Amino acid sequence: MTGIYLDHAATTPMRPGVAAAMRQVEEEAWGNPSSPHQVGARARRALTEARARVAARLGYAPREIHFVRGGTEANNLAILGRFAHLRTSAPDDPLPPFGLSALEHSSVSAPASHLEGQGVELVRLPFDAMGRPDRSRLRQCLERGPGLLSVQAVNSECGLALSVEEVLEASAAAGVPVHVDGAQALHMELPKPSGRPLLLSLSGHKLGGPRGIAILAVPSSVALAPLLHGGPQEFGLRPGTEDVAGAVGVAQALEETMEACAVRTGELETLRALLERRAMEATEGVRIVAREGPRSPHIVALGLPGVETEVLLGALDLEGVAASAGSACRSGSSEPGPAVRTFLGPDATTFGILRLSLGWNTTPAEVEEASGILHRVLRRLTRSTIAPSPSKEGSSR
Repeated sequence: MTGIYLDHAATTPMRPGVAAAMRQVEEEAWGNPSSPHQVGARARRALTEARARVAARLGYAPREIHFVRGGTEANNLAILGRFAHLRTSAPDDPLPPFGLSALEHSSVSAPASHLEGQGVELVRLPFDAMGRPDRSRLRQCLERGPGLLSVQAVNSECGLALSVEEVLEASAAAGVPVHVDGAQALHMELPKPSGRPLLLSLSGHKLGGPRGIAILAVPSSVALAPLLHGGPQEFGLRPGTEDVAGAVGVAQALEETMEACAVRTGELETLRALLERRAMEATEGVRIVAREGPRSPHIVALGLPGVETEVLLGALDLEGVAASAGSACRSGSSEPGPAVRTFLGPDATTFGILRLSLGWNTTPAEVEEASGILHRVLRRLTRSTIAPSPSKEGSSR
């Protein structure tokens, strides 16, 4: 049986152009970019060119682009590095609050909890199913002068696109820096700094690039302190010998993703709609999480009444369809994530949750086949949960 992979929001295969670019670096520029000889110089040139390519795409200066070891590290460095700088720059002053959306990925919410344990007040901002912030709460948060505000661009559970621009405009007017986790913003226009204090995180393997590398863009107007200590690499923010091939790979992946964004959006929306329709045809009461809001075309989250999530995922896997219930970082947890809890309400735990996510190499034929499998599996599972009706008196033979 040919497998159909519909879990691209967890990770996606490496693009062929990325693999080719990395092979070339590993063959021709494999040296340590800090070394003074010609071998090191070749690696240094490759690293510098990769940084310039990323900067040009994202609207930053090359010195504002930092290559780190994955999306989780990028988010932690943005958040904890910001508050570490605030602590060292004014050691006698209390740390300001940290504002974050109530829908954040664990790589943002966990460092937030760490800060809370150190006495930092957290201000969680609600967002509605249209991706809009609670404006009153946002205004109150900004009036308190937070050290940083963190808002994801696209929710990894359901694909909802948050109103990042509205948050950026309000925060810039208040002089508050904003960190945007852009890991899932693969098919959306990324926010640009445009003179605003915007920190942006992007994960390599979500883009069809290598694992273990990410981009953290930090405007020169926002100071961070390093979380690790050693050499002066990455302009003193992230010590350690640079992964030159990884940097070239993520630069290539970013370029290919941004170029394909406008081309594939319509096709992905059509494929997503097919999956939604077949699920709703199979059983009653299906809920599409954040259906009415602006969503990235590559993610759909389904709330399925009367279905156990683990049973559904196992049944799909046996049929050759790889899917998930949400963020891979929540693997092993039976509890719905924050977005599902928010948008399905108090009955969220009564639904089986299925997240299907499309990628750069997903084909219409694969989705057509997967939609048929999904329909068949749901029909079978929902029938099995219906108890047989008691026989009427006198009807038995």
